[in-house]
Amino acid sequence: MGKLAFYLWSTFLMPINKGSVAIVIATIAIAISCYGTFFAKHVVTPHAKQNAIHQNGSEIVVTNIPLNNDYNELSIDLLNKKITALQLQLANLQMQNPAFEEATNHDEFKELVITVLNEKDQQEAEKMRKSNPLYDFYADLPEDYDLRLKSEPAYAENMAVQLRQQILDQNASDINRLAALAQLQMNLYILNQANIPEYDYEVFKNVLDLADNSHDDKFKIQAIEITTQSPVLDYRLTERFTALLEQDSNEYIRRLAGQGLVTQFYQAQSERSDYSQQIAQHILSLYQDSADDNVYSVLNEMIGNENMLAELQKYADGGS
Repeated sequence: MGKLAFYLWSTFLMPINKGSVAIVIATIAIAISCYGTFFAKHVVTPHAKQNAIHQNGSEIVVTNIPLNNDYNELSIDLLNKKITALQLQLANLQMQNPAFEEATNHDEFKELVITVLNEKDQQEAEKMRKSNPLYDFYADLPEDYDLRLKSEPAYAENMAVQLRQQILDQNASDINRLAALAQLQMNLYILNQANIPEYDYEVFKNVLDLADNSHDDKFKIQAIEITTQSPVLDYRLTERFTALLEQDSNEYIRRLAGQGLVTQFYQAQSERSDYSQQIAQHILSLYQDSADDNVYSVLNEMIGNENMLAELQKYADGGS
């Protein structure tokens, strides 16, 4: 029994190729044909010795079957010879041209793996595009995009000009115009720049106009999220954020507008002292004089602490 297991195991461990499939199947067939000899239950015959055991009033017959050792040894010997012959045939097939066949199998497997990986990448990219089309442009960027922006000033400037044109293009779709602004902001982050000439009020005005006219709440929120983080200092942006804070029915959008106002104030402190006074006065006026509870609630959460109110008052009085 041990010799049989060893030969079957060694046969299956050998490399299997197109030429050896038939041989492997033949080996399995031989093993199956001998299954009854070694593992099948023997049939009770009248010549068998029987022992009767009585348990709980029932008779259980235990049969002792004599083992035919001569027959089993002949079967094992025959099986060994057949397996050896099959192994020799398999070795001859492998020796015909092993290098070519191995290379072919390797190349085919490599090509299959690459195909599967590419298909998976395409599926993931398509899934991302459907779930959030705003960032669809990521999938189309060249692999060295970051390095080209950093190492080629002309390329970075050209990209900024193209993206600004796309944002202002009235014929482009709303999502593509918003995506262009998202990419432009990403470029600034990559280049560690706070501002560039192409990144101005007109860009944000156009995107805010898209948000005002959109019936897609998800698009509107994404557009306002991007614009309220604008590093552009312009009182017209303050007016747009104020209108959203006072008029929009969505609480999250009102909070974004409040954040936009506070962001304008903080940026003005380091860049424009005259504007910092103007925006500080405007925020305090909204907070102290507005009759709208929603406006007061949003601003109170953001500037309602004593230190923040004192800082706003200092700048509103012309201090710095």
